[in-house]
Amino acid sequence: MPFDMSALLKTTRKPKAGPKVPRRAIIVQAICDVIREDWRDGTCPTLLSHEGAIWAALRSGLCLEGMGWHDANKAARDMLHEAFARTGAKRPAWKEGQPEWCDGGVIRDTRTTCANCGKGLEPEQKIYCSKTCFDAHRARLYRADNLEKVRALERIKNERRRASGEREGQSPRSERWKDARDKARTYRD
Repeated sequence: MPFDMSALLKTTRKPKAGPKVPRRAIIVQAICDVIREDWRDGTCPTLLSHEGAIWAALRSGLCLEGMGWHDANKAARDMLHEAFARTGAKRPAWKEGQPEWCDGGVIRDTRTTCANCGKGLEPEQKIYCSKTCFDAHRARLYRADNLEKVRALERIKNERRRASGEREGQSPRSERWKDARDKARTYRD
């Protein structure tokens, strides 16, 4: 049974000006735009690349707005699945994700050079010539993967702010903290 978004739409603020578009629709469209753009630019190999990061960001944003974790998880999942349906993202079968699928069912040739520096490998070495090359290669891949995710999440966060009528750099939570800090100062003085 799909999650009822009416509770989310009632508890969140709507934009003050402009046409009345449900906030959920704006968020789903923002997700569609981000995943399509990254896929077309070649920064992601598939439309499903940012699934985990987007799901977690939506869920945490909804939790910070006061929604319970389970409801926020369902709402984030439903918005994400709707975005994937709109973009035409299809999840591959399990066997298509296995190395043998791409290799035509044969075992690949063994490597002769290091995957990081290109230096020749000794017979007992399989992919990297040293632990240093292994660590450097993994760190470079990790940074590249996370850079794409951070940029995608920032664009979605900005769209969510625009949808709720907030200014850049301002959130309801930060306003509450400022109010609490000001009250604490008046009590101290």
